[in-house]
Amino acid sequence: MTARRLLSAGAVATALGILVAATAPVLGTPGASRTRPQEFFGGLVTLVGWALLAWGIHRYGRADDGDR
Repeated sequence: MTARRLLSAGAVATALGILVAATAPVLGTPGASRTRPQEFFGGLVTLVGWALLAWGIHRYGRADDGDR
């Protein structure tokens, strides 16, 4: 996978993770039984996105101009 694709995948995963966590129901409201699992899953997806971003930044900085 190229550095640019890693950066793109990291950005998309981070945005999706934040979206999932942000749309979790508030505790004490209907549907609150899924609040913790939804926030946990969103957090995991966000962390995977950050890892992809970090790896993409690392690869982008070490790549030749033709490999970017």
